[in-house]
Amino acid sequence: MEDTGWQSRLCLQLCAPPIPRLFFRRTAWTTEQLALLEKQAWLCFLLGFFRSYLNSNFFLGDFMGGGTDLFAALLAIFGIYNVCSMNGSFLIMFLVWASANIVLFNLFLSLTPNLLYGGAFKVAPCASTVDNLLMVFNSILQAQMCWRARQILDEALPNWRHQMTGTGASAEPFLQADAPSAPQGPSRFQAFGGGGQRLGS
Repeated sequence: MEDTGWQSRLCLQLCAPPIPRLFFRRTAWTTEQLALLEKQAWLCFLLGFFRSYLNSNFFLGDFMGGGTDLFAALLAIFGIYNVCSMNGSFLIMFLVWASANIVLFNLFLSLTPNLLYGGAFKVAPCASTVDNLLMVFNSILQAQMCWRARQILDEALPNWRHQMTGTGASAEPFLQADAPSAPQGPSRFQAFGGGGQRLGS
């Protein structure tokens, strides 16, 4: 049977997102934490799906129709199942996206307008109330997931911030290679200081 290792590597190159590929091996502790994170991720996915259903059927007008929770859950699931052999990268992407989703997309761009102006535009007050409650609960759930994902990354990839951004200790060899060389001492060359032959001599 032919070796298909190159096909797998080609598939990874084509399907993986264009970010640094960080992978960590599971230990007993990370396996336990990832199992708990998996349960939270699927719950977040189901709640996000229900929020999207409410927004699409009752025209609630949340930011991106509540789909930001779905995307956060998918990123966590990709990291848990080690999609494209880059579980660390997907957990970092989840950490960044979920943090922005909690503060900006859910609380600032969705919940606050719903509470301030919801009565003037919403035709389904019951659906709007359920949507707001799900949004708050899912935001709290994602905050717990972010805390757990950060613990996993700190344990499995202690230098994950520098590895993901290409700064810090991992970037020192490149900085040293681009640094100007140290001066080699004063040069003995002096302009017009040579003993050249004079004209007419």
